[in-house]
Amino acid sequence: MDTLLLRRLLGLLLLAVTVIAQVGFEMTGEINALTFRTGNALTGGSLTLDGIKITIPDNCLVTLPAITVSWQELSATGALPGFGSPGVTWAATVQGNVVGGAYVAGLVFIAQNPAQVLQGTIASINSATGHFTVTSANGPLDCVINSPTGFYSGIPYTDAPLWTADPNNPSIHAQSGFPVCIPTTANTVECPAKNRPTVGGVPSTSFTFGAPPVAAGAPDPMFMVPLAVGDFITFTGTTVGGTLTINALTANLGIYTAPGTKPAYVNVEEAIFGIASARANVEVAETRAVAFTTDPSTTIQWFAMDVDPCDGTVTERNIMLLQPSQVAPLGRAIFRLGKTLITPATQQVGFRLSTGTITTGNGLTAGQFIQPIFNFVFPELLAFGDVPLTLNFESMPFLALGSGPYIPGNPLATPPTTCLRIGQLTNPWPGAAAPAPTACPSPPVCSSAASPTSPSSTSTAPSVTATAAADKILSASGVTSQTRGVITLTINAQVNNPNSVLSVSVQGPSPISPQVMVKGTTVAGGVTNWSLAISIKGNKPTGITVTSSGGAPPLVKAVT
Repeated sequence: MDTLLLRRLLGLLLLAVTVIAQVGFEMTGEINALTFRTGNALTGGSLTLDGIKITIPDNCLVTLPAITVSWQELSATGALPGFGSPGVTWAATVQGNVVGGAYVAGLVFIAQNPAQVLQGTIASINSATGHFTVTSANGPLDCVINSPTGFYSGIPYTDAPLWTADPNNPSIHAQSGFPVCIPTTANTVECPAKNRPTVGGVPSTSFTFGAPPVAAGAPDPMFMVPLAVGDFITFTGTTVGGTLTINALTANLGIYTAPGTKPAYVNVEEAIFGIASARANVEVAETRAVAFTTDPSTTIQWFAMDVDPCDGTVTERNIMLLQPSQVAPLGRAIFRLGKTLITPATQQVGFRLSTGTITTGNGLTAGQFIQPIFNFVFPELLAFGDVPLTLNFESMPFLALGSGPYIPGNPLATPPTTCLRIGQLTNPWPGAAAPAPTACPSPPVCSSAASPTSPSSTSTAPSVTATAAADKILSASGVTSQTRGVITLTINAQVNNPNSVLSVSVQGPSPISPQVMVKGTTVAGGVTNWSLAISIKGNKPTGITVTSSGGAPPLVKAVT
C-alpha cells in the first residue's frame, strides 16, 4: 500500500474515532442490567440496554410514567417488578452523548412497556378490593389503579409504588379531563354515586355539571366521577403477578363543568419540547402540546417552570395563552409554536385555566395541571453524512445547573435525614466539557423548598394592587395574525394609572371571558402599557372590550 494512501486511511480512521467520541445518541431498548454506585441517594450507576452499557451520572433523575425518581430509588427490592424473571421485560429510552468512547446518559425514561396502549370495556368492578376487569379475547383482564395512597379507590395498592398513577395531576380521567375513580365501599364520599347520573337506568357518558352552589343530592364537581361497568377505556400500566396495575387511564366520557365556574379541570395529552441549536444546517423540532378542559369557554395558559438550582423555587414563564375548541372535539386545545423557539427547556411545564384554581373535596388543585416532559426532541441533521450532532445538555438548566432539594419520587419513601441538593450531572458530565456549576449555600437548605407541583407564581397575574383612584383607559387595539390555521390576537392598551389592572374580553364567533392582561412599562405621567396575546382556533374575533380595576369606562374596539 502506498504511503499517501495509508496516511489518508489513518486520517479517516482518526476522524471516525473523533466523531464517535463526540456523537449524541437516543436509544430505546430492553434493559439487561442495572448497577448502582455506592454513595448517597443521588449517586449514579450504569444501565445496559440491549448489550450497550450506559453510564448514569450522579444527580441523574429518571422519568417514570407518572413520577420522577433518583437512580438509587431503582435499587430497592422489587423496584422493577419481575425484572429478570422469564417472560418479563423492562425498557428504557436514553438520550446522551458518547464521551471518550463511553456512552453517558443525560435523560433517562423507563417503563415496563413504553409502547403499550390498551383499550377495552369495563366488565366488572369489585367494590371491596378496588380491582376491576376489562373484556378481552383471552378472558377478563384483572386490573387495579396503582395508587399507594388509595386516592382513586380509597383502597391503597402498595406492591409497586414507583409505577403509581399521579394523584396530584390526575392521570385517571375522562377524555374531557375530569378526574374519575373506582367506586368502592371505602370511598363513597370522595367518589359519590350521585356524580354519575343515569339515563333510563344506564350511567350517562356525557353531561355537564350545574353551576355552584350545588343543591343537596345533586352532582358535585368538587368530587370525582365514578367509572361504571360498560365504560370504554384506554389505559396503560405495569404487570405485577398477573394483574395490570394501571398508571394512566382515559375514559370515553364527555364530562364538563358550567362555563366560567370553579372547579374546572384541565388535562394534558402530550407536551413536546424542541431543543434549540447553534449549528447550521439542522432541523429544530416544534415545541407543541395538546390539552383538554371541562370548560371550553375559558382560555388555558401554557407555561414553562424555571427552577432555582439552589432552593428549588419555581418561576413561571409564559409560553402561550390559547382558547380551547368550541366545537367537537369540545374543549381540546392544540398549542403549536411553529418556528418560535422556547428556551431554555424545562423539566416540567404547567397548564392553567384563566378562571384560576381551587382545592377540591378530593384535595386536587382543579384548574391546573403540571406535566413532566416525556419527549425532548433534539436537532437533526439536514445534510446526511455531515458531522453527527452532540446533544446540547448544557442548554438545559435542570441538567447543567441542578434543580434544588431532593424529594424522593416514591410516594411511600421516607425523606432523607440529610438534606441533599440535585446538582449538575457529574461523574461524568454527558459532554466534552461541563458548564460552570452553580454556587449554592452549603449545606443545602431543604425546609423552604417549593413543591415541584406547586409553582410559586403565575406569569399572567400581575402583582399590583387595585386602586380606587379615578383612571382612564387611553388606548386599546386588537390585531390578528394567522399561522397554520391558528389566529393570534395581540391586544395592547394604555391606562393613565400605574396601579390599575386591565382586563380584556373578546367578542366574536368564539367569545372569551375577561382575561387579566400583562403589565408592561410605565412611562411619563404614570401612563402604563398592558398587553396580551391569545391564540384562537376558529373564526376571527370581531371586537375587544378593555376594562380597568380603577373604574374607568370600558373601551370597546374593533379587531383588525
